[in-house]
Amino acid sequence: MKTKLGFLFLGTGLIFTLSCTKYPPESDRLLEDLVVITQYDTKVDFNNYKTYSIAGSIMEITDKDTVAMTGQTPTAILTQIDVDMQARGFSKVPASSHPEFAIQVLYYQNTNVYTYYYDWWGWGGYYPYYPYSPVYTTSYTTGMLNIELLDLKTADVNQRTYVRWNAFIRGILTGTHTTAEVTGRVNQAFVQTPQLKTTKP
Repeated sequence: MKTKLGFLFLGTGLIFTLSCTKYPPESDRLLEDLVVITQYDTKVDFNNYKTYSIAGSIMEITDKDTVAMTGQTPTAILTQIDVDMQARGFSKVPASSHPEFAIQVLYYQNTNVYTYYYDWWGWGGYYPYYPYSPVYTTSYTTGMLNIELLDLKTADVNQRTYVRWNAFIRGILTGTHTTAEVTGRVNQAFVQTPQLKTTKP
């Protein structure tokens, strides 16, 4: 009877521990949402620019490698960027035609690993059990998309390429959002920056 009681306490401790290891921790749950952050160079007049080119693929950067992403959603992201840029008066041209802006899209992937320890003391009636410290590990992957608008028009003059606008979308391309949700956040990045437009003929 004492042994059964000890195992009952142990089982209760395990259930309590598992109930505390929710996925992911509450402090990091915003990383799973499609949070859009944009910034732009307040000193630049976008009316002085007309043309742009865009990279043919999104580069995925991890701690192991850098590769070009393929699939429906990455392609849809690049298409949405084209739609938004052209809706704001910019014209897409090949990279060989000396565009004034170049757009590159980078995707950073990060895997978060959490390890939990739980110290448990069992008490089986008259005799205490030795401490039991199980270890639990859980992980989840988050991603962040970075869209950069590079100024090629002034690059030759200053021997440097300036980023005139960029957008960060957190929690993207993790497999938990539809393509429509992802492209909607890309569009939101442009909506958040109404200054990014041109009336240049």
